[in-house]
Amino acid sequence: MNYREMMDFTGKSVLITGGTGSMGSEFARAFSSCGADVVTADINPQGSEDIIKQCETFGAKAYFVKVDLLNIHSIQDMVAESIEKLGKIDILCNHAGFNIRKPAVEFSEEEWNKLVGVNLKAAFFVAITVGKHMIERRSGRVINTASVSAARGHKNLSIYAATKGGISQLTKVLAHEWAEFGINVNAIAPGYVVTKQTENYVKDPEVFKSLTSRIPLGRLGLPSDIASVVLFLASDGASYITGQTVFVEGGRMID
Repeated sequence: MNYREMMDFTGKSVLITGGTGSMGSEFARAFSSCGADVVTADINPQGSEDIIKQCETFGAKAYFVKVDLLNIHSIQDMVAESIEKLGKIDILCNHAGFNIRKPAVEFSEEEWNKLVGVNLKAAFFVAITVGKHMIERRSGRVINTASVSAARGHKNLSIYAATKGGISQLTKVLAHEWAEFGINVNAIAPGYVVTKQTENYVKDPEVFKSLTSRIPLGRLGLPSDIASVVLFLASDGASYITGQTVFVEGGRMID
């Protein structure tokens, strides 16, 4: 193996769902900086023009595709359009998701359906739609996004935790089914990361102190901390890793 060139993704094509968010956009920039062409897919086009311009500064091709992940036909159209634009999909960052935080007894059926629909159902259908393409090519990398909540019973995260636990198990099963086709399937499980969703925690000194006191490394993660692990899992250096959920959380799972 050429270790020096391990993170060279020249000639590779990457699809990133949730691509306009704080972490998804960092994934796009990271892959582009290493030579890959990218499609960022999201329901919200806000910020997509800037992301494309940033990716293009590295000489990469970059596109935005709008998708409604609650609509299976929209998912299928997203994958088809991405293949049309990129020519192929070598790497899927199956990242899109969101959270609602409140006691379990306060959740409505509508909130259950939306959380499970985006975080688990959509992740499944994105994976298998791209997976069919990868199976035909007998090659590919799938990186799902789970969470520390997949393994911990944090209060007020009942549905979110259930979906992320499902992502970890889905990752194992797809890895098992698709190994014979040369496809590696893994998941990342971030802890608290500085994003738009956590900015209120960062701004509140007491909440911030409470959060960081439970993290051995003493800080929240950055999108770049997560992106670097995604790059590794997509690289040849991770060719013998599949079915794993990699926790990226500053040591929070130690105790």
